[in-house]
Formats: sequence, C-alpha cells, structure tokens
Amino acid sequence: MAVKVLVLLAIVAHVCADDTPLTIGGLFYKDAEDLKIAFTKSAEQFNFTASIKEVSKKGEILDVTKNVCELATEGVLGIIDAIGGRASENIQTLCDVLELPHVVVQHNDWYSKNWSVLNMYPSPEAYNTVLQELVQEKNWENFTLLYVKGHSLMRMNSLLMMGNVTDRYTVSVRELSGDDYRDVLINAKQNGYKNFVVDCPLQYLEQLLQHAQQVGLMADEHSYIFLSPDLFTLDLNRYRHGGVNMTGFRLVDLQNNERLWQLTDIINNGTERTLESEELNTKTLLIHDAIQIFHAALKKVKVKTEALSCDNGISWRYGSTLLNFMQTNKVEGITRTLLFDGFGQRNNVTFDILELTPAGNQTVGKWNSNGLVIERPFVPNAEIGIESAMRNKSIKVLISKTQPFTYIKYTSETLEGNDRFEGFAVDLIEYLSRILGFSYEFELETDYGSINKETGKWTGMVLKLRDERADLAICDLTITTQRLSGIDFSTPFMTLGISIIFKEPRKQPPEMFSFMAVFSKEVWYYMTLIQLLLGFLMIFVGRISHKEWQNPVPCIEQPEELTNQFSFANSVWLIIGSVMQQGSEIAPIALAPRMITSVWWFFTMIMVASYVGTLVAFLTVEKDVMPFENVEQLADHKSFSYGAKNGGTTLQFFEKSSNPVFRKMHQKMISKQWLVADNDLGVALAESSSYAFFMESTSIEYYKERHCDLVQFGELLDSKSYGIGMKKGSPYKKYIDDALLQLKEKGEIQKLKDIWWKEKRGGGKCGEKVNKEEKQLSMKNMLGAFVVLGVGCCIGLLISTLDMLWAVFKRSVKYNTTFKEELIEELKFALKFSGDVKPVKRPTKSDEGSAEALAEVEKKDEVRSLRSIRSGRSTSTRMTCHSHSSRHSSGGLSIAFAKRRDYS
Repeated sequence: MAVKVLVLLAIVAHVCADDTPLTIGGLFYKDAEDLKIAFTKSAEQFNFTASIKEVSKKGEILDVTKNVCELATEGVLGIIDAIGGRASENIQTLCDVLELPHVVVQHNDWYSKNWSVLNMYPSPEAYNTVLQELVQEKNWENFTLLYVKGHSLMRMNSLLMMGNVTDRYTVSVRELSGDDYRDVLINAKQNGYKNFVVDCPLQYLEQLLQHAQQVGLMADEHSYIFLSPDLFTLDLNRYRHGGVNMTGFRLVDLQNNERLWQLTDIINNGTERTLESEELNTKTLLIHDAIQIFHAALKKVKVKTEALSCDNGISWRYGSTLLNFMQTNKVEGITRTLLFDGFGQRNNVTFDILELTPAGNQTVGKWNSNGLVIERPFVPNAEIGIESAMRNKSIKVLISKTQPFTYIKYTSETLEGNDRFEGFAVDLIEYLSRILGFSYEFELETDYGSINKETGKWTGMVLKLRDERADLAICDLTITTQRLSGIDFSTPFMTLGISIIFKEPRKQPPEMFSFMAVFSKEVWYYMTLIQLLLGFLMIFVGRISHKEWQNPVPCIEQPEELTNQFSFANSVWLIIGSVMQQGSEIAPIALAPRMITSVWWFFTMIMVASYVGTLVAFLTVEKDVMPFENVEQLADHKSFSYGAKNGGTTLQFFEKSSNPVFRKMHQKMISKQWLVADNDLGVALAESSSYAFFMESTSIEYYKERHCDLVQFGELLDSKSYGIGMKKGSPYKKYIDDALLQLKEKGEIQKLKDIWWKEKRGGGKCGEKVNKEEKQLSMKNMLGAFVVLGVGCCIGLLISTLDMLWAVFKRSVKYNTTFKEELIEELKFALKFSGDVKPVKRPTKSDEGSAEALAEVEKKDEVRSLRSIRSGRSTSTRMTCHSHSSRHSSGGLSIAFAKRRDYS
C-alpha cells in the first residue's frame, strides 16, 4: 500500500512539474512600454512566464551582460532581444556560450550567418530581391540611396550593383547624419535627384519626412521607396495631397486577422491608448510571433530548463535541440508564414506593396519568393475611357480668369461658349475629357471660396461645388485644410510655395577701393601678419646661421668684427620687394635663409598671380546690391513696403502662421493698406516702386518671363499644391486622379506648363538671367599657399638650428669649453635682435704671458682644423674670408679666454 502511495505521489509530482509554466526572457529599453506589454501578454497567451530585464539607454554593454547572466540563472528557455544594435552582438556571444536560443526582432547591421540566432525580421537577401524587382517595375534609371549614418547598405547591396553592372542605371548614395537632414536633402534637390530609396529606422522616419517636405522634395515629381515596414504606421495625411509617390512595405495582413485585433486590444488596454491595428509597429508584432515560435517548438520536443551561470561556461544541453526545431518548424504568425533558413534568417517572407495616394494608403501589389505582382485597385489605364463613370457625361467646370490658367482669346470674331477661353487650365481639362470621354462647359468664377467664420457659410467656387451647381473647379486653386473640410481635391497637378517678387536691384559701379576686394579681409589680415612674422624669422635665422656673419673688410684676414645683413629693415625690405615682384639687393648666403626666401618667393608668386587674375573682373564687373536677403530683413526694412493679394491663400498663410514675424507682417499689411486686389496690380507696384509682392512661385515664374525687371527673392516660405476641386464623395474623383497620373507620367502636364509659362502670351521674353558677380578669394581658396609657406619656414628654421648647433659644437671643441656654455652665449647674442656687428673671439693679455707669446699661440691655433685638434696634429692652412667657423678660429683658447668673450 505504501508503495502505491509513493508511486501515485511521484506521478502527481511529475504531472505538476510538467504543468509548471516555463520562463522566456526579454531584454527591453525602459521606455519601450508597448513592447513590454506585448511581450507579457503574449507570454500569458501561450502559457509562459515572462521575465523582463531593462536597459537604461543605448550602448550600456555592462547592463546587457548583467541582464543576460541573470536570465540564464533563472533558467529561461531563450532570450527575445528587443534592443538591437551593437548590444545584440554582445548578447549573441553570451548565448553562444550558454547555448540559449537568441531571438532578434529587428534588423541588425552586424548580420552574419550564425546558426545560434533566430532573426524574425526579413533578411537582407529578401530586401535586396524585392527592391531590385520594384525599381525595375518602376522603370527608374536614376535613383539615390539615402541611409542614416551608423547603418550599413546591406539591404540595398543589389541596387548598388545595378549601377556597376550596366550603364543603364545611375545610382548615387547620400548619408543622413546628425539631427538635421536638410543640408543633405537640399544638395540632392540641387543635383536634380527625384527618385529615392530610403533606409531609415522608424525613430528617425518622421523627422526625415518633415525635412524632405520643408526643402521641397515632396512634390509630384518625386518618388520614394522606404525599406521600413513601419512607414504606414505613421500619420501621413499631411503628405497625401502633395503629389509625392511613396511606396512602402507591410508584413502583416490586415484582413481577417483575429490575432492581430486581439493583440491591438491587449496593448490598448495596457496603455490606455486607442491604436488601430495598422498602427502597431513591426517590432511589436514580431515579439508576439517570436513567443509563438517557442510554443510551436515545445510541442515537438520536451526540454527541461536549467539554471545556468556565465562564470562556469556550462551550456544548456537542450538549447541546440530547441533552436533546431524553432528553425525548421513552419508556423503561421501574425506576420504571415514564419520560415527560416539553416542560419536562422527569414528569407521567405511576404510583403504587401503599398502606395500613398490622396485617398490614403492603397495596397498595389504583393511580393513573395515567387516574385513581384502589381495589382492596382483602380481601373487600368487602357480601360478608363470605356468604363469610366464620366463617359458621355456633360459636366460644368468652374474656371477663373487668372493668367496663365485662363485667358480670354484675342480675336476679331465673336466667340461663344468654351471657344472664348484658352490657357493652361483649358488645355488640361481638354486632355482629361479625351481620356475619360466626357464633355464640359466652362463657367467663370472670380471667388475661389472661403468660409465665413461668423455664419459658417461658404462662398465662391466651394459653395457652388457643395450645392452641385458645378462639378469641377480648375484654376490655381490651392489645397488647404479649410477647403478640404468643405470639398474634395484631386491628386495635385502642380506643386508650389510662397515667395517674393521684387524689382531687380540696379547694377552698382565698382567702388574706389574695389581693388582691395579681390581678397577677403581675413586673407589681407593673414598676409600682413605673415610678413611681420617672417621678418622676425629671417632676423633670427640670419643671426644663428654662421655663414651669414661676414667680414666687412675682406682685405683683413683677421677682422676684429663680423657683420650681418639681416637687420629688421633689410628683412622687411626683402619681403616687400618680393611681394611687389621687384626683388632687392639683399641676397641670403646660408642654406636656411635661402630656403625660407625661396618658399616666400613661391608663396608671393601664387598670391600675386591669383590677385592679378581676379583684379580685372573686380574693376569692370558691376555688382547687384541686394536690398534684403530674406523675409526677416524685409520685415525690418523701413524703406520698403510689401503686400499680397487680398483674400488669397498667401495672405491666410501670414495670418495663421505660428511665426511671430509673419503674423506681425500680416498686421502691418492690413494697417498700412498694402494689400492689392489681384496679382497684376501687385506686379505693377513691384515694377514701378519699392514694393515687395508676396505671391505663389508658379505665378512668379510666369511674371518673370514677361517682366524682365522683376526677380524672385529668397527661398519658398511654404509648400502646397494645386488640385481640381469637386464635391465631397464625388464619383469622379478616382477617375480624375488616374487620368492626372497618366498625364504626369507621360510628361504632358510639364509640356503644358512650358507652353503657357515660357512660350505663349509673351513668354520667354526675358530669357535666362546670369549673375556675373565675382567671388572673393577667401582663406579656403588660398590656404594651400599659406601651408607651403609655413612648411618651408619650419624646414628652414630646422636647418638653421642644426647649422648653429654644429658651429657651437666645433667652437666648444676648438676652445676647449663646454657645449652648454657656447650654446648659451650664442643664443644670448642671437635673441638680442639688435646690432648687425659681431666681434670675433680673440685672446686678450694676461699675466701668464706676453702679448707676443699669446699671438704665437693664436697663430698656431688659427691653422688648426677640427681633425688636427682631435688627432693632436697641426696642419698649415690659410683662413678664408667667408667661413664663419674660421673667423672664430683665432687660436686654441682656454676656458678662461672663452669666458672673457663679449658679444656686445
């Protein structure tokens, strides 16, 4: 009986042990609340215990190591890594040692084919394949790769290779660094780049989009492919009506995905938020799928967890088996089928291809291992004219008599109906009617439409569209938030912004001292400073170079004194003579002064040639004197007035702007009555007076072609678009959008713009204006010459120093003194920087011998060379007149004689 009880207890204990929830570890940043909730709730759903470890901030390797070791001690099944970056590499190293499954839920640039890691994120191979097929589908022959600094181009390697293999594709690369991407984007715009492939993590994506819009890279001619599958989790409403083509990826199927909806509810309940399913980022979804991978693997293999230690190096015996089943198992997760290769990489994925349209996000295709399939939801172009809801319809179109959108035709005949009008808008609606098969009738309307704040009623075109008294409105009708609340707009057919048109500044003749403007002020300052410093350098080098000390009377073989030509006056005269290309009678003798002088001559040759080459332009070219450079300077200027069209969107921009300068300008325009009734009056005022007129850039382009005295000042103040207006929920909208896209792809809209802006009705009168203002030569232009001069002077100074040290050494041996004493005496004399006469060292009378005896000693010493002194032998030689060392060789002096020498 006791045996039966024991067996029963053992069975119960075993069953209870099997029912004990296993633990899964997770590493998260402290502020990743959504991810931690998804991890905890998903673990509960699959009967796991969640153990969360937090890392304070990015790069805390010590925290990461400590947390991994603590999770190993707890006996976890594996670790789900939501940190990423270089920290994941450290986690992987520890997991390799312990044989713990390591699951990554984000792309990592340290990607390697390592069997002990499982990466839930699509592999670089998958991205390379889909990107190459997508670029080919879009027929891009020129495109630019944008990537955030610190990240590799691993996922775009195939696109880089496209630029190398054939001449068909031109690929450029730009790195986005720092906190401000606008400089890089402006450079891309100036180079004419229009197609972009962007590898940007989610945390930087919104900033990149904002900066691209601010610099004007969100217009209808620009196209983007974003690698991040989280693009469409952001709010992109502000970019919908700009005409930009955005293409992105999505891993999750939003249709009939109950597990996705459950996870969304769980996160909303945990965070008290109201997220939609499509707003959950990819990392959150992959955490749920990672836990499901563990759950599916444990159905096929039984494991027993163990408490592990990072200190003893003992690995988990079930780790490799569990990871093997996780890699080879096929599981249907929230992000579709989860399949991995032998290295734990997810190559076989399914991407939905999405595009941003004025109607919102649209799925236009799908990619998987079988290839790319594009299936647009709208009617194909070839069938638009046949099955369009607009076919055989007669619609009323509102137009405004605004140049160049609509003109009244000049003719002697009496015209009626649509024949009375011509212009850009007239031609555009004609093109649309041919594609969609409708007829139309024009109606003139001067008021574009606004809402009365007191009554809440609309006016003008917006009112007629809302009341169905018209079907379409086409003119320079700006898409605004206010108008969008009353009517719908088509996809934009033109992108623009607000700028300033002003009278071209008069050319100013060269100033009296314009010859000084060839170099910038800093170059003149450095030139003056260099000449002074070089003067002192030449004096110093001349004084320490023994060959520069010359016998003033060559006929006297043993002179009492030596002279030096490098006084301050002579040095400065040598320098100035070189600058003026006249030379001087000063001729260096020693090597070091000659080298410094040669480098200075080279420097002056460069400077003089640069100066003369640019001087003619500065004396002949008349420069524009810009009265102001930007809007802020215009607002502070007291001599100029400025204004805009009364009741237009340009005036509304100043009124509603968050910039206090713009609001102040709006108040001043109202109080000073600087507003005008239409653009023609504003242009006339700008042309005839000191009046700056704010108007849209498209209108400025038009008037500049016909009024040659007007120019555009400054950058665009905003970015907006023109669209075709129609009533809310109009059945014509999708057909108008598709037809406009056709015309833009064929370049027909740009052709129409060139015709009506630059050709017809006086266009092309002014031609292209060229700014002939010459640029100053600044320090960055002349820096190389200064560097050559500096290096040459340093080498000359080094040579003269070595020359001085050698002479000091020879005198110390000759006079039997210490090297230090001779060096101190020489430096004292050289650093006085005064006097160009140097006494020759001679022995004086002493009590120990007669003058004749000393003279005899001196005579013997004079004929000794350095070699004879060292060997104890004497040779007969004659003292030369030009050797510094020979002049100092007045005899084998004793230490007493050396100390009595006076360098005064």
